[in-house]
Amino acid sequence: MTRIETDKPYVFITIDDGAVQHPKARELMIEAGVWPSVFLNTKYAEGHKDYFKQLPVTVHSHTSTHPNLMGKGFEFQKHEICGNADFLAGDYGKRPTLFRPPFGNYDATTRHAAASCGFKALVNWTAAVNDGRVQFQQGDELVRGDIVLMHFRTTFVEDFTAFLNRAKQDGLTPVPLEDFLG
Repeated sequence: MTRIETDKPYVFITIDDGAVQHPKARELMIEAGVWPSVFLNTKYAEGHKDYFKQLPVTVHSHTSTHPNLMGKGFEFQKHEICGNADFLAGDYGKRPTLFRPPFGNYDATTRHAAASCGFKALVNWTAAVNDGRVQFQQGDELVRGDIVLMHFRTTFVEDFTAFLNRAKQDGLTPVPLEDFLG
């Protein structure tokens, strides 16, 4: 899925990978009252439990090593997806229920592997934030139900701020994805 059907003016912010643990992330989220959904890779999250646990977020799965899953065999995909879910359950005390395939790439095997790992939904996006700019896949504004992607990068402050400003400009309120997909 790339959007959530809703008749309310809601937008959803998701943050991937975990490569850069920006020191201002927690403060920005709390000041804005915005609770993102994060999709972490084992390779970036490992050893950084304290950082991610202090964020006001819900943690979801994004594979162990961030490979392009498309066209890969079932056992490879299951190992990447279930292995990451097992790691996150161990570090965060709760098994994730949502899965995002790296690069947004997936096939029928990915869906089957994710289902076998217990995931309820495969989540992609309709807009992305990079280098302080919101980039749209269609149109030139956020619309209700959009799922927005950003990453834990050195530009976290600029990206998160750009998302907040764009959501406000387009008359939308950021809400947790889990409220709709829990």
